[in-house]
Amino acid sequence: MIDKSVDLSGGLSTDAALELLSDARRRELLMALLERDLRDGADARLSVEEALAESEGRDLELRLHHLHLPKLESTAVVDWRRDANEIRTGRRFDELRPLLRLLRDHPDVLPDDRP
Repeated sequence: MIDKSVDLSGGLSTDAALELLSDARRRELLMALLERDLRDGADARLSVEEALAESEGRDLELRLHHLHLPKLESTAVVDWRRDANEIRTGRRFDELRPLLRLLRDHPDVLPDDRP
């Protein structure tokens, strides 16, 4: 069975990239990694505490640990180092970079995420 999240060239499919970006919390996390990467250079990292800085309490922490981070890690977009409680850009992060930059550079033309 072919993994639909990866195209035949080994990269993320468009559907998989858009699925990863479909959740506002995952987008926030990926945007924070993008900004850290642009500022600090290669091997950007973010502590889970930093990712939770504007959290909605325990519910967000549970969703981050049991849904969002595993999803991002399974596609190699992030490298989640549980022992260090740290998230780093993964080997496929660069495949999302153009979409992340597009979102960052054009917030005024995209719909607002807030209810």
